[in-house]
Amino acid sequence: MTAVPQTRAMAAFAARLSYADLPDAVVAKAGALLTDFVGAAVGGARTPEVSTMIDLVRSRGGRPVATVFGAGFSAPAPDAAFCNGAAADVFEHQDGYRFGGFHPSHTLPALLAVAEETGAELRDLLTAAVVAYEVADRIGRATHPRATQAGWFPIAATFGAAAGCARLLGLKEDGIADAIGAAAFFAPAVLIESIFAGPSAKPAFAGQLARAGVEGAQHAAAGLTGWREVVEHPRGLVAVLGGEEVTDTTDDLGTEWTILDVHQKRYAGCRHTHGAGQAAVELAIEHDLDPATVTDVDVETYDIALLLVDRPVGTDPSTVACTLSLPYVVGAAVADRDVTGAQYDEGRRTDPAVLRVADLVRLRRADDLEARYPEYTATRVTITTADGTRHTKTVDVPAGDSRAPLTREQLLAKFDGYVGSAFGERIARQTADLLLAPPEATPVRELTAPLATRP
Repeated sequence: MTAVPQTRAMAAFAARLSYADLPDAVVAKAGALLTDFVGAAVGGARTPEVSTMIDLVRSRGGRPVATVFGAGFSAPAPDAAFCNGAAADVFEHQDGYRFGGFHPSHTLPALLAVAEETGAELRDLLTAAVVAYEVADRIGRATHPRATQAGWFPIAATFGAAAGCARLLGLKEDGIADAIGAAAFFAPAVLIESIFAGPSAKPAFAGQLARAGVEGAQHAAAGLTGWREVVEHPRGLVAVLGGEEVTDTTDDLGTEWTILDVHQKRYAGCRHTHGAGQAAVELAIEHDLDPATVTDVDVETYDIALLLVDRPVGTDPSTVACTLSLPYVVGAAVADRDVTGAQYDEGRRTDPAVLRVADLVRLRRADDLEARYPEYTATRVTITTADGTRHTKTVDVPAGDSRAPLTREQLLAKFDGYVGSAFGERIARQTADLLLAPPEATPVRELTAPLATRP
């Protein structure tokens, strides 16, 4: 029997999936991931980097059909997806898929924008989110870790977003296959070193991944065709990104739910900093460490972390540079005993107490930890103080991993820290309730309307 081509199989899955097909655990996880995304997007919208991007979009005008969170205006769906995507990325407090090396939530701003434009209901949005995650995760998994090692950031989210958006636009199997294929003409070619170099324009890549998903779906809906072999062709997406030959990544669609393996972040910053950051927070609390007494910080980790986040930040670092720097995250963790968006405010980024500890951090490979990656993103931290005392902690599974998931209380605390501080406790709780238990026949606009004004 001839195998069904992978792009076509993904489109068929997207076309047939219904809300009633989703296991309770998948519905709950999709709601939690949407909650996480909205919180991160609201929090990031107020940073100088993202405010600049939003102002550029505002100045261009266009048909106001989709909400730009916290900006006081609506925009065309591709533009709203861009703005909200960039905002959710700037603090690196979004979700991730360790088997794909990317952030599946880069699909969500596209889906929200199209859901608003089409008048979709929340349950339609949740179903489209599951489509987007399952498609994107399989593409990401097929390219990981070779894409990163070759210098590319996996752009799987664009293709998952195109599938989910096409579903919201009412396209059938052929149209969804065209949307996935058409997205290739809009997807950015993202050099991973350009991200981790820390330029302030970096969050734009996340926005562009979302925008490309909207464009691919809208062009397919307008009747244009896409490359229906974009995923599996010998010169297609996976092959070019250096992945394995795609033969069976879709065999288990609808039976294996990769969305359940997506992690959420307890701490803000690149996921490869989390083991060290969590260990530093726990050591600082357990031993009541005074940052001024720290004389050495030894961090043992795995190769990808060394490649990506061994980034000293200097004396006047940007928000973006700090979120991608393991030394900075450890400095903030020891000084503040937490790492959230607040640790990337200008006052913290330039605080001598934080930067002094960050400057003491030294990274090195540990063979035992490298052997466990990517199943575990394990990190070992040893902090030495002025009296010669050494404190060591190993974190095998950072908080937020599917094996150590955020509790409902932690999720809501993270969400309230962003949405509550911007719009007040009542709107934060109302928004979280809609996402975590969407009532039947509730329009997406009921969710987005309270988040549209300037805080």
